[in-house]
Amino acid sequence: MKKVLLAGVPKSPNLGDGLIAYTLNRIIAMRGQHQVIHFDLLDGRCDQSMPIYSARGSLHYALAGAPASAVMQKDTAPALRLNSDGSGKKMTPDALRRLKAYWIHRGKNEKLGSELKQAVEESEAVFIGGGHLLIDTYWTFPLAVRRVAEEAKRQGKPLHILLVGARGPWSPQAKRWLLDVCRYAASIAVRDEDSRKFLLGLDASLKGKTVTLADPALFTPEAFGLTETAAGVEKPGKRTIGLGVMDPHEMNRHCELRWEREACADWWQQAAKVALGAGLNVSFFTNGAASDNAFVEEFVKPRLRGLPGVEFSPYPTTVEQLVGSIAACDTVIAQRLHACIPSLAMGKPTYGLIWDRKLENIFADLGMKSQLIDFRNSRQQLAAAVDGRMADSEAAINDKKLQLYEHIGRILP
Repeated sequence: MKKVLLAGVPKSPNLGDGLIAYTLNRIIAMRGQHQVIHFDLLDGRCDQSMPIYSARGSLHYALAGAPASAVMQKDTAPALRLNSDGSGKKMTPDALRRLKAYWIHRGKNEKLGSELKQAVEESEAVFIGGGHLLIDTYWTFPLAVRRVAEEAKRQGKPLHILLVGARGPWSPQAKRWLLDVCRYAASIAVRDEDSRKFLLGLDASLKGKTVTLADPALFTPEAFGLTETAAGVEKPGKRTIGLGVMDPHEMNRHCELRWEREACADWWQQAAKVALGAGLNVSFFTNGAASDNAFVEEFVKPRLRGLPGVEFSPYPTTVEQLVGSIAACDTVIAQRLHACIPSLAMGKPTYGLIWDRKLENIFADLGMKSQLIDFRNSRQQLAAAVDGRMADSEAAINDKKLQLYEHIGRILP
């Protein structure tokens, strides 16, 4: 059995990154006999169990049963912690933040370096991805990505950058490190057109090996053995609309839009009341991020606690729990990308609340710009979401999945 090293951030507290690891694992398994060695860029080798559900059929695999409970994963209490407004960090000079990241990186070299060397030796190819990895987080990701690429190069192993996001600004040093990685890579697959344009704007010579593909979370039904009954077909009785909430302070780090917490909580309260007025049940959920959980707990719950027809799903601590929360809904309105994509993949009417360009780009790539909700002017879109209306995206999703499936087949050893 051939082995491949997949270096990403599967241990991230953001369960979306764990979902990426699960679904990439599934796609690789669908392409034949390969064993995946998972390596967390910031934490090292992680051989924890990652269930792979057997499958049958052609490209569209399905098995009976909803997502299994996380019996093979450690049960942990969900974290609740609101992010600050970032004023303290803004007062810290960028140079000091980069130095801190550099010394943390140096401090991990002995542990991660030996684990990485062994993992690359065992592998016939090295993949870096997926997720938003080609960004300059004060050198944290540039240093971590460079570490993997340099070890692959030292051992003469092929390197493929797989389904990543890329965004500036990059500091001069980070630019040198990340472009060196991109130039050594045999192929680069980014997950949206903005990322491709950004990379080619830095180095036009990357054009011949850089492609835009879909996010691997489109393979959520295959990764978790979901049938149509468990995924996209409505159940008898009242429909349930899932409202996937994100702490609006997250927008401060990723976009120019601003949404105060009180105003955001009021919007979610209004969305719930519109849905209840249309005869739907409402289920609030999060992606498990500590700040999202705390925002729901402190701002959203007090506005709706005790209202008939409204429930708050337990805050997920595993990827399977997150997928289970989404699978239990008939329609989804969410802001986090990896709440929207699994829902789309399950064939559910799905609406994304605008905030980050990557979410808008992915909806546009699927021909679903009409499914984006602008919270500043949302009455008409909210009514369409509550009615369960959805642009016909099945053909576009299947086409994106086929492109991704074939690309991974081409780069596997």
